[in-house]
Amino acid sequence: MANLLQLLGRGKPARPRPDSLRRYRVDVPMELPTTDAVFLVLRRMRTPLVVIVSVFAIMTFGLSMMPGTEENPERLAVFDSFYVISYTGLTIGYGEVPHEFSYAQRMWVTATIYACVIAWSYSIGALLSLSQEQTFRQAIRLQRFGRKVRGIQNPFVLVVGYGQAGEAVCRALEDQGRDFVVLDEDPERVQQLALDGYSSDHPGFAASGRDPRMLGLAGLGHDHCEAVLALTDSDETNLSVVMSVNLLRPELMVIARCSDREHAQQMHDFAADVIINPFDRYGAYLVMALRRPAGFRLASWLMSKRGSNLPHRLSHLTDGQWVVCADGTFGFEVTRDLESAGLDVILVDPADGRPDVSDAVGFIAGAESDIVNMANAAHARIENDQLFIAVRQNSAVNAAPLQAFDADSVFIPTELLAREAVARITSPNYWSFIDHVLHEDDEWDRRVMDEIVAVVGDETPISTRLDLDFTSAPAVVRWLNEHELTLGDLVRDPDERDVRLAVYPAVLVRAGRRVFTPGMDEKLKEGDTLLLLGRELDLAVVRSTVFHDSAVEYVATGREVATAWVFRQLQKVTGRERATASRGPVPPPDEG
Repeated sequence: MANLLQLLGRGKPARPRPDSLRRYRVDVPMELPTTDAVFLVLRRMRTPLVVIVSVFAIMTFGLSMMPGTEENPERLAVFDSFYVISYTGLTIGYGEVPHEFSYAQRMWVTATIYACVIAWSYSIGALLSLSQEQTFRQAIRLQRFGRKVRGIQNPFVLVVGYGQAGEAVCRALEDQGRDFVVLDEDPERVQQLALDGYSSDHPGFAASGRDPRMLGLAGLGHDHCEAVLALTDSDETNLSVVMSVNLLRPELMVIARCSDREHAQQMHDFAADVIINPFDRYGAYLVMALRRPAGFRLASWLMSKRGSNLPHRLSHLTDGQWVVCADGTFGFEVTRDLESAGLDVILVDPADGRPDVSDAVGFIAGAESDIVNMANAAHARIENDQLFIAVRQNSAVNAAPLQAFDADSVFIPTELLAREAVARITSPNYWSFIDHVLHEDDEWDRRVMDEIVAVVGDETPISTRLDLDFTSAPAVVRWLNEHELTLGDLVRDPDERDVRLAVYPAVLVRAGRRVFTPGMDEKLKEGDTLLLLGRELDLAVVRSTVFHDSAVEYVATGREVATAWVFRQLQKVTGRERATASRGPVPPPDEG
């Protein structure tokens, strides 16, 4: 006999996806029970409304029972009584209609006035009391938040957790011109969102990310939601967000913060796209700075914010004995990474006092207190001024003292987390290039770094994606139908062909395969995708070139042709194309 429970409807079959644990598609919950403001008003105002209706009914029928005057002995009709009670109870009155009242009728109308004043006072008081209730105000805020989220018409990122990491991510997203929605348990953090000076009004609400209904209300089920970031301080909450995304919207990218290995493994089970452990990342980057300094400089530069200069090579960084003075997970993670690199590491608890660093070559102050870290770092510098000193910064308010201390390395977990998360969301190809840098040998990194600096300068380049299809590059597609166009041609100046734009092709994606740092003689094909690094104005020139046939022909051949299609066809017919002398090839990257 079949199990009857299996016959119950369980939603539509989910789209097959190997890394999703979802078996049946269900709608993302978006409505919370008993939070409708209109429902609350009707429920709480039921008694006052009954009182008002009762007063009007009693007074209406009572007035119709009052005897009239000697001149007009007939009682008022029910409709006339209702008319009189209505304007008496709702306004200041319009006199005695349809004729002069008797004393009895006047006494009843007088009683009506006082009864209505009492009824209205009671009802208005109840309404004012309701408006001050936290539940009602929460319902109003929730409905306003839901309307804002539903009204978003652009792709946006759902950020769960607005601590230091969440704020850093939101600022980076706004710099990229991206919309986002914030969910955080702490009401003060959400209030801070409105005071942080963003150029746009981004929706935010104080609620837990553990509630799938709140995630739905915050846009998890929205068509324009493109990614979810779980950045709370709680690994369990972040795991809950990962689970909800995997089961309800498995097609979305989800990036989670995690500092515990067990929770990280559970997130892997739910196919989180990226799990960032900033403590583990810092240890890996520190080892990279020691073993592969060029790769570390290039990766740090590419992940830094706009306008940042190419970082210098870290000095005093060498093999030898390292002392890590840290508590909690940070000390364990960093020690493990340094030991895996073959370094001699001594892990010291900050509670044991100032560590001995007389024989050490490196010291890491990684306690959870910035004051303790500063004190230990200062002691280490006094004891051994040749030490490489790294300091963990836990709070942004201590940025100025740490800057004045000028440690060799300052570890800010939230900043590292934000850089990587934003790089992965805003441009997967850009992150793929950074990831390639992290895994290449140091010689390759040094060569690429020199090439990029030679082309775009020593400020952090801006990245842009260019799809060679008929929508994003129609002129290039038309040209490729009959001619050839190389990557070197594409980065020529359309006004002066000899000049190469400050643009560096970092990645070429063709048929799903990525080619890193493709050559300038690479022949482009329709359907290619390029990741270009460069200066903002030069990237804009490239994006403009691909839309104009005359510009594409000029950069490809050096011939100056008319801008308008009619005149170009006329030039072809009359053979009056003016061939300008080629001013020489565009220098390759290593020469530019």
